[in-house]
Amino acid sequence: MHKNSSNAIAVDLEIEESESYSRSMNPAILGIDASFVYQRGSIRAGIPEKLIDDEFKLVSAHEFGHSILMHVGGISLSWGHKGSTNIILQKVKSSSPGYPKQGKIDLMKYYNETKNTPNLKERVSGSKAVEIDIKRLIWSSSILWKD
Repeated sequence: MHKNSSNAIAVDLEIEESESYSRSMNPAILGIDASFVYQRGSIRAGIPEKLIDDEFKLVSAHEFGHSILMHVGGISLSWGHKGSTNIILQKVKSSSPGYPKQGKIDLMKYYNETKNTPNLKERVSGSKAVEIDIKRLIWSSSILWKD
């Protein structure tokens, strides 16, 4: 079943054709106010298209996640990336851990890359919405259960 565009979430999609990186974002102050950027120009820089596609999915999921965190926990949870960054400047805190050596990588946290940095393929394949954020999404959805 397809829904028409009148039911769609209003977001901007930009395709970056140059090799320079353009940042996706979602301030999430009034719901979803997202701009997602697909980095097509990265193909010329030698990054495989599959990896660019996977990174786009990861970044889009992260940006969408800001709306959930803002709704359930406010600006400090959302813009502060669950305590891993400075709220205003988005700078990763020195107290933030490096990427986990194994297991899930929390989609909504920033990690201290001075402590360790996985390659892009590892980061994309290991990033997941963690259980608490899935519960936050369900809680915030106001689902009405029928018998």
